[in-house]
Order: sequence, then structure tokens, then C-alpha cells
Amino acid sequence: MKGLDGREKRAGSDMNMPSLHAENDSEAPPAPEYCIDAGSIGSFARFINHSCNPNLFVQCVLTNHHDVKLAKVMLFAADTILPLQELCYDYGYVLNSVVSPDGKIVKLPCCCGAPDCRKRLY
Repeated sequence: MKGLDGREKRAGSDMNMPSLHAENDSEAPPAPEYCIDAGSIGSFARFINHSCNPNLFVQCVLTNHHDVKLAKVMLFAADTILPLQELCYDYGYVLNSVVSPDGKIVKLPCCCGAPDCRKRLY
């Protein structure tokens, strides 16, 4: 799935997502691009904010099948989370990865307040 393998990984992560097509298959159609849009419907997870120093991490999970296209996106605790502590995860945008229709790079400032904040979401 386009986008899953291009995300920035946590330091020390050796996670690898399987490819939908053979590496050297020049005749394979391009990998589909997926977007999760929880703007109008979704679980409470759609209200979880971004942080450059998150206490949750995202993992795609396969349940009862091996079809990567049907993976469930799940959030797991990266650290011990104390009661009343805000839940947050890294949205995973690669800097300079969002481009407007006119071809210009879109920049969105990050306001997470983490000590090691990247200062930009994308």
C-alpha cells in the first residue's frame, strides 16, 4: 500500500510492511493509495492529537486473513500512560510530502509542544 512503507519509523524500529507486488514486476499495476478520512464518521480515535513525542504508536494488524489491503489500523501504548494523560500519536507525515494542486509544497506548523518538536507537521 502506497504510503505505509514511506512513513518515518520510530528510532530502532525494524518493522517491515509486505509489498502488494513483486519487487521487480514492471507489469504490475501501481500500488493503490489509501486515505483514512474520519472527518464525518469514525471511532473516538479520530480525536487523538498528533505529538512529536507520542505515547501511542500505529500498527496495521491482520485479523483472520492475510490480505494487507484489509489491515486494521490500531493504536498501542508506546509507554506507560498515566490516568488523565492525553493520548497522542505521531501522524507520520514525511516533511515536504504534501503538495498543493499547483505543485507547491504545503507546510503546516506543529503545535504539539513536545521538547523535541519538529516544528512542522508536514
